[in-house]
Amino acid sequence: MEGAGGFLPVTPPAEQWQVEWTRALPELDALTRARKKPLEAVIMRASQLDASRLDSELTAMLKEQFMTAFSLFQQRVVSAFQPELTLLLDFLIFRYSVWAGKPTPGTALMNLRYRNEASLQGGKSAALADPTSAHAPMQQAGGRTGVEGPGLGRTQTLLYGMGMVLVRYIWTRADLLASKYQWGEQVDGPAWAAVLWKGMRWTETAFKLGSLLNFFVFLQQGRYRSLLERVLSIRLVYTRASMARALSFEYLNRQLVWHELSELLLFALPLLNIQAIKRLVSQCLPPRTLSRRPATVAASDAPGAGVESERSASAQGLQAASVQPCSFCNTAEVALPYSALPCQHRYCYFCLRSQTSAADVHVFNVCGQLGILLGRTASLNVVLQPLYELQA
Repeated sequence: MEGAGGFLPVTPPAEQWQVEWTRALPELDALTRARKKPLEAVIMRASQLDASRLDSELTAMLKEQFMTAFSLFQQRVVSAFQPELTLLLDFLIFRYSVWAGKPTPGTALMNLRYRNEASLQGGKSAALADPTSAHAPMQQAGGRTGVEGPGLGRTQTLLYGMGMVLVRYIWTRADLLASKYQWGEQVDGPAWAAVLWKGMRWTETAFKLGSLLNFFVFLQQGRYRSLLERVLSIRLVYTRASMARALSFEYLNRQLVWHELSELLLFALPLLNIQAIKRLVSQCLPPRTLSRRPATVAASDAPGAGVESERSASAQGLQAASVQPCSFCNTAEVALPYSALPCQHRYCYFCLRSQTSAADVHVFNVCGQLGILLGRTASLNVVLQPLYELQA
């Protein structure tokens, strides 16, 4: 088209505009992401710690059920190969959770997943990032939420598995060998054993100190629960940013009630006199009617009757009393027979002592006679008379 000043440019059709815009979208998106500072996701520390606790509890349950498969084996053999069995179980859990690109059971229950933090931070740690890593949540409508990002790369996953499974097994087996052969106590043993023992102890101390410092930093920043996660730049983020937390206090309330009830019982039961309570209940119930042999020896009703007259009367009826069962537990073979005064009935020492220790005055349910006790620590020569002494 020719105008006053020359030729005017021809306007391209709308379809060509759309094609060019589509081609420029990836470059524009890359420039936008490069200029924008990544959003800082705030992940609840309680959720991350709960996920770790759930993983530990679930692993312990699986280990207990896994060990039942070897219940028919000798306990010595199972104990000798227990680290290897634990290694196999940890490997299976890791293989079908983290290695498969899925969260562990505890993290899945808490709506968490592992994110490759190295790919977002850049720098030297970006070498651990894997561009082919997937398992990142889709960006929700309305903008970014801060939980976007790729999952763990193969290098991160491999190193994480070695630290959580292989290194743990090597340390457990080395510690068992050191305890078995007493590397730290051998005076004339090999030099390498003492050096290795000291190295293990120093390493253990350094690891515990580093874990403590890392925990303090975790409480402040909310990232990297363990040293291994910090070294490998593995962070827990929400799988779904808008998902509500499913809280259930039913189990917690039940545990609190049971704990307080058990504490109350442990405090109150030693203060109660069980025999006195049984005596009170037995007095409220109708009396029992038991068939017993007539007493061959009657106790003297004279107010001045002494212990010597009672012994002589008991000696006459000893043969009949020796065949009597215990009047409380009805056991025919009494291991330690005792006779009560003044009724001369035959009892087990435990039955008679437990019944008479509830009160200072005891009324025997068998004969209805009154047994007078001098106290809770009264002399057995006065309160209880052994049958073998009556024979003398």
